[in-house]
Amino acid sequence: MARNKLTAAGIDKLQAPQTGQVEIFDELLPGFGVRLSSSGTKAWFVMTRINGKLIRVTLGRHPAMSLGDARKRARQILRLASEGIDPRRIEQEKKDKARQDQANTFGCLAERFMEQHVETNLRPTTVREYRRILFGDDTRGWRNRSVTSIQKRDVLDLLDTIERRGSVSAARLSLAYLRKFFNWCVDREIIDTSPAVRIRPGGKIPSRERVLSADELRFVAKAFEEDESVFGPLFQILLLTGQRRNEVARMTWDELRDLDGEAPVWQMPGSRTKNHKPHLVPMTPAVVTILKSIPRIGPYVFTTTGDTPVSGFSKAKGRVDQRIASQIAVAGGQHLPPWVLHDLRRTMITVMNENLGIQPHVVEAVVNHVNGVAKAGVAGVYNRALYLDDRRLALEKWNSHVGTVTQA
Repeated sequence: MARNKLTAAGIDKLQAPQTGQVEIFDELLPGFGVRLSSSGTKAWFVMTRINGKLIRVTLGRHPAMSLGDARKRARQILRLASEGIDPRRIEQEKKDKARQDQANTFGCLAERFMEQHVETNLRPTTVREYRRILFGDDTRGWRNRSVTSIQKRDVLDLLDTIERRGSVSAARLSLAYLRKFFNWCVDREIIDTSPAVRIRPGGKIPSRERVLSADELRFVAKAFEEDESVFGPLFQILLLTGQRRNEVARMTWDELRDLDGEAPVWQMPGSRTKNHKPHLVPMTPAVVTILKSIPRIGPYVFTTTGDTPVSGFSKAKGRVDQRIASQIAVAGGQHLPPWVLHDLRRTMITVMNENLGIQPHVVEAVVNHVNGVAKAGVAGVYNRALYLDDRRLALEKWNSHVGTVTQA
């Protein structure tokens, strides 16, 4: 058994044996030493006794672990052994905890939550919202963190970030879905308490009454035209048809009828509409022109992969806002107050009713409303008229209005 006063410089000079292994013990710390193998590996170790039985604990390799750190770790193990504690059990518990923490990361548990609760119990549209919130940019920093490390302050910071973007309603929805997720973790005894408990939604959700003025509509429409990504035509059709965002985004080619004919129409099944009612949207010439300019690379009209509908609306909307800001700056005007894509639909409805002289029941038919005056109560049972020609005329008037405003 070789003994030597181990030094950092001396360790570097030690030569590997021709075969097998050689152990050199430290004169300064009994039981501590370094093992040299014929492959050139130098490993620190310490030997001690637990309940009278001699054990060996490998500490690490040189030079990844320095001599000073190895001695410090050896002293800790010797102290534990003197107290009757097996250091190997401590190390195993650390490894087990590390494996458990890896399995209990936010990302891994969010996937389990989606599979076991969300995807099996909720509607597809709600599933998409859960996935957007749990796997979006706002929670990206949590992806590899153990849920036990996520605190109330982390949740508050996330909500503050969303609200600073002007998305108060998005912050509230995020809080609601995060509460569900963390409560699910509590129910499975993964965490003791939810970091989202006793957090009240901040901010005041603005009234859903935003209607774009003619000047605002002009800036928005021009920004859509300048967008050369897949979102450019998507946003234009959103504006020209007044349909809901997800309905337009998930449009498929086989839903479009007679694009080359005299009466093109978009035939939406009830499975894709908010009220679960089938919906026909007459396609105006402007909309048909946009659709024909889009390359067909899969079943979805608006796609970048060919297999799935487009995503990433927040970033796309941000780029539109930047274009609008640039337009307004050039024109020497004031900034555009906050707006959302759904305001396009509300603006169309308002203008149709107040400026274009379109009957309310036709406007309701255009946007697939079933709770308006014309469809309410008993009238809804008997009033099954499609008003398809009236709807086509209404949308053509709206498209003409948008064109006039844009050219002003």
